[in-house]
Order: sequence, then C-alpha cells, then structure tokens
Amino acid sequence: MTDGAGPRRGELASPSRRVLRAVIGLLIPVAAAVGLILLVPIDLYDWMKAAHLVTVTAWVAGMLALPPLFALHVGAGPGPVADMLGLIEHRLIRHLVNPAMVATWGFGGWLVWEGGWIASGWFHGKLALVILLSAVHGSVSAETRRLARPGGLEKARSRRGFYMVLNAVGVSSGVGTVILVIVKPF
Repeated sequence: MTDGAGPRRGELASPSRRVLRAVIGLLIPVAAAVGLILLVPIDLYDWMKAAHLVTVTAWVAGMLALPPLFALHVGAGPGPVADMLGLIEHRLIRHLVNPAMVATWGFGGWLVWEGGWIASGWFHGKLALVILLSAVHGSVSAETRRLARPGGLEKARSRRGFYMVLNAVGVSSGVGTVILVIVKPF
C-alpha cells in the first residue's frame, strides 16, 4: 500500500478490513430486502418476480463463467494473456456477479415476505440451495483475489479440480432451485 487508500489489486487487505467488507456484504442484501418490503406496493409482485429472475440469471451466469476462466488463467501461465484473464475475472465479479447477488437477495427477500412463502417447505429447500450458491460465490470471489496476488498463479495450478467442483455445485444448486420453485414438491 503506497497511499493509504487501501490495498492495490492483488494485495491482501488487513483482517479488520476483510471483516468489515464481509459484514457490509451481508448487511447490504438484508437492507435491500427490508427497503423493498417497506417501499414497494404489493401490486408490483410480478414485476419484482421478473426483476428477481433477471438478477438470478446474471448472478448464476457470472459464477458459472468464472471457474472456466480460472482454469484458462492458470493454464495460460504468467504473461499478458493471464493478465487479461485476471482483469476480466476482476471486472466480472466486481461489476456483474457481486451486484447481481445483492439484488437477487433483495428481490428474493421481498418476494418471500409479500408471497408469504416463509413457512413453505419448498422455500426452506430453496433457501438452503441459495445459501450454498452464496458460499460458491464467496469461493469464486476469494479465488479471483488469490489469482490476482503475486505468486497466486503458480499456487493455483493444483486447484484445477476445485474449479470443476465449483462449477458442478453452482449448476446443481441452480437446477435444484428452479425445480423447487416451479414444482413445489413439499
């Protein structure tokens, strides 16, 4: 850190700063959901459902794109191609995946509240899968930062299988969520 404005790309933030970022990251979706519950009238339920589906699609698409990018990044080795892939990963997570996750949780919270789904069994299954998807999101975000660190590329060579697991868990969670929402088996 040279100017005290925070870590540069690839540098580790202090533990207190990481905790603060995590707390803020958890509070933003909660605040978005509460704000939407208080401000949006019930007759907009279908519009909110559409917005939720759009943000879910963006969130999942970004998370499913990143693990293959990680594999390409690691396979490229050090150089301009790896630098370009790192920039793409950083921008994808920062400008698409993170905002889409926050909006997804916000719209979803509003839909749960207004739809009265909180006591439904299928919703509990969906919530568990969405929490799992959020954990995948955290892993993808962490891997983006790891690869950006000096020496991160060399250390990542052994994690190619991990990228396949991230993709499989993301796809499975997305498919399971869709089935639970559409079929409502319990």
